[in-house]
Amino acid sequence: MLRKSLAFKFKAMVMSFACLIFVSAGIPFDEAVAASSAQKSSQSTSKKSAAKNTSANKSAASKSAAKKSSSKNTAAKKSSANKSAASKSAAKKTAAKKAPAKKTAAKSAAPKNTASTAPASSAAKAAAKTAAAAAAGAAASTAIASTVDPSMIEKLRASMGDGAKEMSMDFFESVPKSRISKMRDAYIQAENAFKRGDEALGFEIQREQLKGYPLNIWLNYYYLAYNIRDEKFEAAMQFIERNEQAELSEMLKDRYARYLSENKDYQRLSRLVGDKPFDETALTTLSHNQKSQICRYYEANWPLNRVTGDAVHFATRMYLELGNRPAACNALIVQMDARGYLTDALRLKRYESAYVQRYYQETTESLARVLNTTSFGKRVEAQMALYSNPSELFSKVEGNSEQEHRTAVLAFKRYANLWPEQARSDFDRFIKKYKPSNAELVDIYQIFASSFLGRAFELSDVEWVDRNLPAVAWNTRLKEQRLRRAIYFAQWQNVYVLIDHLPEDLRNAVNWRYWKGRAAHELGKSAEADTILSEVARDRSFFGFYAAQTLKKDYAFNYARISPDYSYPMDIASNKAAIRFMELHALDDDNAIYEWREIARRSPEHEAMVMAQWALNSGNFRYAIDYVISSENWNALDYRFPLAFRGIFEQYAKQSNVPLSFLYGISRQESMLNHSIKSWAGAVGLMQVMPGTAKDIARRENWKFSGASDLLDPETNVRFGSTYARWMLDRFDNNRILAAAAYNAGPGRIPQWKSTDGIFRDTAMYVETIPFEETRKYVQNVILYDAIYNYLLTGDKGSLIRPNEMSYVY
Repeated sequence: MLRKSLAFKFKAMVMSFACLIFVSAGIPFDEAVAASSAQKSSQSTSKKSAAKNTSANKSAASKSAAKKSSSKNTAAKKSSANKSAASKSAAKKTAAKKAPAKKTAAKSAAPKNTASTAPASSAAKAAAKTAAAAAAGAAASTAIASTVDPSMIEKLRASMGDGAKEMSMDFFESVPKSRISKMRDAYIQAENAFKRGDEALGFEIQREQLKGYPLNIWLNYYYLAYNIRDEKFEAAMQFIERNEQAELSEMLKDRYARYLSENKDYQRLSRLVGDKPFDETALTTLSHNQKSQICRYYEANWPLNRVTGDAVHFATRMYLELGNRPAACNALIVQMDARGYLTDALRLKRYESAYVQRYYQETTESLARVLNTTSFGKRVEAQMALYSNPSELFSKVEGNSEQEHRTAVLAFKRYANLWPEQARSDFDRFIKKYKPSNAELVDIYQIFASSFLGRAFELSDVEWVDRNLPAVAWNTRLKEQRLRRAIYFAQWQNVYVLIDHLPEDLRNAVNWRYWKGRAAHELGKSAEADTILSEVARDRSFFGFYAAQTLKKDYAFNYARISPDYSYPMDIASNKAAIRFMELHALDDDNAIYEWREIARRSPEHEAMVMAQWALNSGNFRYAIDYVISSENWNALDYRFPLAFRGIFEQYAKQSNVPLSFLYGISRQESMLNHSIKSWAGAVGLMQVMPGTAKDIARRENWKFSGASDLLDPETNVRFGSTYARWMLDRFDNNRILAAAAYNAGPGRIPQWKSTDGIFRDTAMYVETIPFEETRKYVQNVILYDAIYNYLLTGDKGSLIRPNEMSYVY
């Protein structure tokens, strides 16, 4: 066992302060100083305004100084009392939110394998923080000016100096808990002061009470990120360019990008965005974040005449996409419209694309209303008359004039998409009457192919596609669909050839490499098959393990462990992000996750793994998993697959007679072992149990169930989830593959996917041809995770697929 005692967690945090003095040096105003030069520059062009601001601030400063001499002690005592009372109230709360159950520094570090407390209200938490700040802030605001001018910032920084560097480790080790508590109170008040715009108070608290405090960088961030105005830009750029905390830098960059975009300040936006992040034309698909980055780049540089053609092309591409467009791209579309590139013809193209699809009625109708007032109005009106029932086109579109032709073609595309078999029977009639062009026919054939290559259709439908779909129409999506049908119908020659026609990135995916080797084996190409499958067997994946089991090779667990000589907390004693994380964690601040990701992504691997081990030992399983995801250290199996709530899972695995590793596999895939998570569909908790399903289980088992909130309790959730898993196993012949598919897609779909044509399909063939991509990946993950958990629990390498599942007739 590698677990270490966390009994000295509080002492570790105190030691963390000592480490921090060498890095923070107690200078929370550096970023503000940069703002000073920017504002001074603007003063040269606005002397009257500058004089007025200076006078007002001097007056405020004088007033503040006068008040201090007569009432400083009284106000400080009242403020301290108010702060302490508010903080104590806030500190009593516990939380079990989407992040793991949080603990204060004084808590025991025993693993949490029993039910947690119910999650605290985030609204109550925010209210407590606000109350803590308001207690001191209300009185102080009248004495301290809310607008901070450059001279005041410089004075504050000068008064603070580098005094924190003189503090020794002995000083921090001897700091009493009450002093640390006061610093935390002060931090919360300063945070709230910056957020509500009382910047002078925020700086005052920093200067007087938070020298050397590890979270001063967060207060700098709050000063810059809230109440954004032009004079803060230089300070923000300095913060971003320093990149002392990359997560904060990225968040601040996004905030200023939105601010500058809203204010159409393209010079500064261009400077903020920087060079083009990548060549988007080289990517076949862009992630949501990549689209956002490119949109910001073009939005900033197009008005400066630095880009034109590429900007038009990319903006057009974003406009025509029917999926969820990043918010950052909206401003680029507005520019496109303002420059005259968003034409009625382009709107018509988007409308026609939406019209054909099943699930874009709102988009279609909205664009139709816009186009009704254009030269395309009559055509759109005629097309919308066929929207609900496009099969009526033969009776409603009499001739084949240009307008009638376009109406008929669009309506038939929708017809083919909604009811492909019926539309195919009318296809010759459509061709004869409306004489579609070759390009129009290619579009229609693609629509037919997308349907007929689906799981619900027969081999004859696949062969119809093979005969009719032109070579030019075989896009990547259709090639993958055809490959799955070839696997389903055991057309091994087609599988062997078609894989070579995929793009390189897909061709090298582990599933297609497996099927290339499998097809070679089925065709008698034994040497080639062994070479390919042996390589696949080195991959830790469903198909990698499947190949290893077939070849009787060891599974590639690739298990990376932490060094047995690790020492917590000394190994992370100088890790700035770890120090800040522990302090935010002690404050029960959800922003701790950003420091956690800073640790995972940018710390030395050993230090990051020490923190992941802390998460495992302390029961913060979500942090352990997040470490693996953020660091991409996929071999760290202890943290990627933690044995969370082990006592509960063992109890109900035994009670339900469901394998413990299978329950863990489902829970890891469903919720990443986050007991407080809720899905968009309403599923709750560790095993993502639907309240309706829980109600049915409670009725049949005669259990008490009060509603969805019950499922947030880990024990209740696993009790219901394991029972449902048992039902699925009983219903589907104790076959985990079918039970997992039923758990995800619903038990009613499993009989629909069972073959009746007499072709033997093994487990791999069944899994690869599951019609829903989500369920296909879900089953692969659950079965793989089952094997990994079995290994972690027992040390036995076991089998990915059991004998009854391998011989099952799917």
